[in-house]
Amino acid sequence: MLLFVFDFAERVNLLVISFTQIILLQMELITSTDVVRNLCKKMAPPLVTLLSAEPEIQYVALRNINLIVQKRPTILAHEIKVFFCKYNDPIYVKMEKLEIMIKLASDRNIDQVLLEFKEYATEVDVDFVRKAVRAIGRCAIKLERAAERCISVLLELIKIKVNYVVQEAIIVIKDIFRRYPNTYESIIATLCESLDTLDEPEAKASMIWIIGEYAERIDNADELLESFLDTFPEEPALVQLQLLTATVKLFLKKPTEGPQQMIQVTILSSCVYSCR
Repeated sequence: MLLFVFDFAERVNLLVISFTQIILLQMELITSTDVVRNLCKKMAPPLVTLLSAEPEIQYVALRNINLIVQKRPTILAHEIKVFFCKYNDPIYVKMEKLEIMIKLASDRNIDQVLLEFKEYATEVDVDFVRKAVRAIGRCAIKLERAAERCISVLLELIKIKVNYVVQEAIIVIKDIFRRYPNTYESIIATLCESLDTLDEPEAKASMIWIIGEYAERIDNADELLESFLDTFPEEPALVQLQLLTATVKLFLKKPTEGPQQMIQVTILSSCVYSCR
């Protein structure tokens, strides 16, 4: 009897997903905005109900909801709280919820979302923590008016001084700098305090890019870049190429003997030697 009940409930959940997909397809043919709005309101409760099912069903539902909110985010725009991660959610469910929260993040709910992401960034699962930190960066890039609040959260996480959190934060801050040039450079000094702790290639390359991009605003930019030169031959290509580019930028912005020596004597000679 229990097996029958479980199977019946599972089939109902799958039917909800199927009917939702059919309605979405039919909505493409509807021209009345009022009708579309009413349908969107009626679709939200059944989808939310799916998130109280077993984790496996939740995962299937979340995968489908992820596609739905890409097409019509208004359907679940007011239901973002149901996607907040629970402590006992399996990691695969948490990852899907994160993706949906990013897509549903807006200027109206960003403060709630950032509080959640900040909490997730202090959990014990390293992969989930990294994903949460990157989610903060993606929200900053998505929502210009919320970018400053996102950066404030990232700086708070950097101050915790957990190595992998710091490195992920630097990676996403580089992307924020690229999205909003000449806007948040005042935090570079804080980032440079973590220079000695960087040991992951992507984090190193991101920090080097920041130094090279804003070399004219960093008094000791040449010293900071020089700190990476000792290990230049052993670095992966990602870091080597970024260091070469950053040093050339430094020379163009500060055409002094120091950067010229770094390019000619250290970097280029190492590149030529390694290519032999």
